[in-house]
Amino acid sequence: MKIVKKINNFVFSIEKILAIILAIGLLVSLAAGVFFRYVLKNPLFWSDELAIFCLIWITFIGGSLSLKEKASPSITILTDLVPIKYKKYVQALSNIILLAFVAYILYLTIVWISMPSILVQTSTAMNIPKIYFYFSIPVSFVFSVFHVLANIFIDFSDREKEESLQ
Repeated sequence: MKIVKKINNFVFSIEKILAIILAIGLLVSLAAGVFFRYVLKNPLFWSDELAIFCLIWITFIGGSLSLKEKASPSITILTDLVPIKYKKYVQALSNIILLAFVAYILYLTIVWISMPSILVQTSTAMNIPKIYFYFSIPVSFVFSVFHVLANIFIDFSDREKEESLQ
């Protein structure tokens, strides 16, 4: 179980670094756009598009980060009604449903990105392939699948330890 936690933490570190780099890129792009537009009177036509590119990536990476930290919003009406003794099973079921959902979205994304029409699309201002925008979805969902799987393994190993101590 230690290896799962180490790999999970390593992936989490990569995601945090990516999010920081993208946030800096977003800030610099927007600041440069404002500076060039209002101070130099020569607007950068690509700064807004780059900021959107960074924001898209941050959004999807942030979603994956929240799954690792178990910080995503949840509705706990059902789990609050379940006796404490059965909460671990309800939590395991919810993690399995979440894993199925994330894996299905990952599958759909891979099918979508594989379409020939997606490969030829380019961005308007920067004239780069839009596939770089679109890759944020499968990359973040691969991370998400890993985090949900790790959460399931970690939860079960922690529960087994708790049960053995009782």
